[in-house]
Amino acid sequence: MKRSARKAMARSSRETDPGTLVDWSAAPDIDHGKLATGLYKYSGPSENRSQDRISHRELGFIMVSLRAPGGRWLPVKLWDFTSISFGVIHEAPAASWPAPAGMEDATTPANMPGAPAEAGPINQAATGRESPDPIGIRPGDEIEIRIRLSPDREFETWCQVKNVVPIKEGTRIGLRRLDVNFPQAVDAERREAFRLPLSPTLSLKARLKHPFLFGHWSPLVVSDINRNMGLSFLSEDPSILLFEGMEIGLHFDLARHRDTPLSARVTWVYATEANHVRFGVACVDVPWDLHNGICDYLLFSRQWTPGRLRQAGFLARQVKGRLRFRSVKTMEDYAEVLHLRREAYVGAGKKPKDTLPEDMASRLDGHSRILMAWHHDKLVGSITFAFPAHEEESLDSEAGFPGRKYPVLIPPKTSLIEVSRLCIDEEYRGTDLLQGLFQHGAKHFLLSDRYWLLTSAVSDLLPLYERIGFVKLGASYRHPGLNNLEHHLILAHRDAFLSGKGMNLFLWNFLFGDLVRHLLDGKLLKIPGPAAFLIRAKLLFGPLSKRILENRAAKAFRRHLQILLRESERPRRSPAPILRAAELQAEDFLPETEAGAKAD
Repeated sequence: MKRSARKAMARSSRETDPGTLVDWSAAPDIDHGKLATGLYKYSGPSENRSQDRISHRELGFIMVSLRAPGGRWLPVKLWDFTSISFGVIHEAPAASWPAPAGMEDATTPANMPGAPAEAGPINQAATGRESPDPIGIRPGDEIEIRIRLSPDREFETWCQVKNVVPIKEGTRIGLRRLDVNFPQAVDAERREAFRLPLSPTLSLKARLKHPFLFGHWSPLVVSDINRNMGLSFLSEDPSILLFEGMEIGLHFDLARHRDTPLSARVTWVYATEANHVRFGVACVDVPWDLHNGICDYLLFSRQWTPGRLRQAGFLARQVKGRLRFRSVKTMEDYAEVLHLRREAYVGAGKKPKDTLPEDMASRLDGHSRILMAWHHDKLVGSITFAFPAHEEESLDSEAGFPGRKYPVLIPPKTSLIEVSRLCIDEEYRGTDLLQGLFQHGAKHFLLSDRYWLLTSAVSDLLPLYERIGFVKLGASYRHPGLNNLEHHLILAHRDAFLSGKGMNLFLWNFLFGDLVRHLLDGKLLKIPGPAAFLIRAKLLFGPLSKRILENRAAKAFRRHLQILLRESERPRRSPAPILRAAELQAEDFLPETEAGAKAD
């Protein structure tokens, strides 16, 4: 179509449609021959390449070289890139100039072929001779590329040549990464067979700073959690750049920990689609506070328990903040308590496996306060506080002694509370759930008119009770209803919980300091002035005690993390090499089999 005809059509279009703002008369003619041969820059799908928002001068500082078929390493310039491909330019050699005047070859007359006809660079194209290919690379070849992101971070990977296009600056080469472009056998060495997937409703997001793009962060989503605190991520950012063995810093979108980095090492990478990349990392260094923040976020979901987190290598100990504590109100609540008692006592070997839930009912439950701990709609802990109404009432621990009588002197029954039937779900053992039950139980104890707390404990738990103020009464028995296990009778005064009498000052502040401060601030306790002053003085050590115990827990966690890191680095099988395209077999594209998962 003639340019004048196009101008006339554009003029008529503007007259009929005043809202038209595009002047199509300025559009140049398109050479369809060049379009078919791929000489235009955007002749095919762009694969969301990044050159539309990245300066080529910025990319030019990245040192890239490729190994030619002959084995030579050739320096190239990074033109553009995606998560699965690179575009590089091999610059043409500079044109040679003729020898200066007086330096020509004396044996070559000026009128002979080979003598320069005029000043200026020698252009081989002008002489009619075709320039030989200085690289010798063809589409379909497989070459090795080396990219240096920083002086101490250099990576090599195999790529397949997709296109080779001569341009003004030299030769532009399009490369597709082979280490992420194919479904490698990541089920054996790169991707863990043990995976705990995250529900889409529980979206744990993170972000990753780009290794060389200024101010660019790649958004990530945690897809599943692997063994030894490994994490799998999904990225839809086409400009993310990852290599196996690369150390990265991850920032999670958690309110209090957005600026706290998690150091990790990339263990596997593969592409699911053109712009979707999945990769897994092994944690190298995790701050204790960030670890607790991740655990707390996951425990917000009912699908996650401390037991599942322990399977993945986490030390999920701080769970009481996600639990709801209340007393039994209905028969449905009481039925849940009986089922929990049955599971806990059978699991501990105190009851036979054929025990029914109704067999776990106690004659004192009717006039006792049964405290429960719920995680969403699951009962995870319970403890019973019996309030004897008269001296003749037989207590649960009293039934184990001959004649159902205590062999030692105890305080009057109407001045004490008996604690019994402590049960914790197996998934929640080793956490601060026990501390939460003690704290809420101590609240009921301090708000009552009783002065003593009586209970019995097996030998394994006796040191724990002694640390929180209980003392042995010198009487032991074998409980007939608890598989005849030996129990020791222990007793604690209310001053142990109220003022820390007989307890370590820092431990008392850590366990009961917040509770006592709450009761004093709310004027729920009537305490004489000197005693209240002494308690207030001890509470001043609360922040220091928490810091000391938290530092101790952080050191234990770092030792745990070092063990996990050694476990993740220890090869379980012979290393599986990254396969090149020509070596891939049909079975490499099959999904993971049950046998492969079991072997891993």
